[in-house]
Amino acid sequence: MAANILAQLAEYVVGLRLAAVPPAALDVLRLHLFDTLGAALAGGTIADGRAAATVAADAGGPGAAAAIGLGIRTTAPLAALATSAATRCTEVDDIHLESCTTPGSVVVPTALALAQMEPELDAEAFLASLLAGYELLTRFGRAVDGPNVLYRGVWPTYLAAGFGAATVATRLLKLDVDQTTHTLSTALGLAAGTSLRGPSPSARWLTLGCAVQNGVLAALAARRGFRGDPALLDGAWSASTGLAVDSAALLDGLGDTHAIERVSIKPYCAAKQATGAIAAFVALLDEERLEPAAIDEVVVVVPPRYAGMIDQPAPPADRMGTIVSAQHGLALAAFRRDDLLEVARTAVCDEPAFRGLRTRIRVEAEPGLAATYPAAWPARVTARVGGVTHTREVQHAPGDPGEPFGWDDVGQKVQRLLRGIASPAAIEHLAATCHALGAGATPINLLERLRPLTS
Repeated sequence: MAANILAQLAEYVVGLRLAAVPPAALDVLRLHLFDTLGAALAGGTIADGRAAATVAADAGGPGAAAAIGLGIRTTAPLAALATSAATRCTEVDDIHLESCTTPGSVVVPTALALAQMEPELDAEAFLASLLAGYELLTRFGRAVDGPNVLYRGVWPTYLAAGFGAATVATRLLKLDVDQTTHTLSTALGLAAGTSLRGPSPSARWLTLGCAVQNGVLAALAARRGFRGDPALLDGAWSASTGLAVDSAALLDGLGDTHAIERVSIKPYCAAKQATGAIAAFVALLDEERLEPAAIDEVVVVVPPRYAGMIDQPAPPADRMGTIVSAQHGLALAAFRRDDLLEVARTAVCDEPAFRGLRTRIRVEAEPGLAATYPAAWPARVTARVGGVTHTREVQHAPGDPGEPFGWDDVGQKVQRLLRGIASPAAIEHLAATCHALGAGATPINLLERLRPLTS
């Protein structure tokens, strides 16, 4: 086995064989592919997604690679940039809780962009690139303690995006172990994690897309002989960034376990920190048959890490405000539940009953709920109605590994996301194509299914 951490990771990427992966893990991988495609196609309805496409088109001009759902063709690195930005800005893409990364928004756009450049690519190589990308991106997020550095201003997905995209690209470009090691090193040298905030169109999404592009460029450069520092993760990277790297999180069980089985699928267009509270409130409303207008008070209790983040009682000032605010999310669950998966957030929610309930919701922090964090992101919701209290606690929201979604669940989600964008029959055919994607078949049928949905 190689001595350097990066070389050991490269050996895993090059040596990965789907025959050694349990069928259940591969089925979950295909399910996440379909879920992420739904988010990518929905991203074209959002101003930030369209803005990213414009930047990519301006930068690269016409090319052979389609940016899925964005109606442009450009170079593969720029197509990956635009599709990643559009996918991530929807806030309905998947998330790995223990690393606090959203891997699908990086891995799937990279694979789709490069697959269009490789007409003879088979499904095994395509799926292996996805699996390796999910694995290394989430391992890196765990290694830098993503769920905690997030609240220091570091965006774990942005920090790890180039690393994850580079992993996918090396596999699809058939680089050897040495080239893959240098690709990963170069991608880390280009890594940044500053968490930007700003009004739409927000550079936050563009920075993520640029990190994805950098990962692809790192692989193309390694193929041309560019060299990095194979020992970068053995101390030098931490020394320069100030971020500790847990080597055990990177290497333990590598090849024996599969992170894709522990990635959550989002049930709502909401910050994951607010998802548990929304799920608990939905359960209260339905199981206790509560009338929203009759509720006197709602108390949302979550771990201290994210209580302040989701406690947004003022009316949201912009789209992202509706996504982060627990108050807004719970009011949607009560009065406009179908809009919980409306990614553009164009509806005006100003009815007196909606505003009234929002003002009666407060968020509290409880250290005791942090015992399971970050393996779970729990919430406890109590509703008081006429002196009677009703409480639900959620450790695992729908779509989490503890409450996993199946194909029917994701099919319903994608149908809602793409209402008015794609026909139900086209979505069903896309789901069937993803479900059937397997060794020995070319992925061209997947690209053909996507083609009429990309204009």
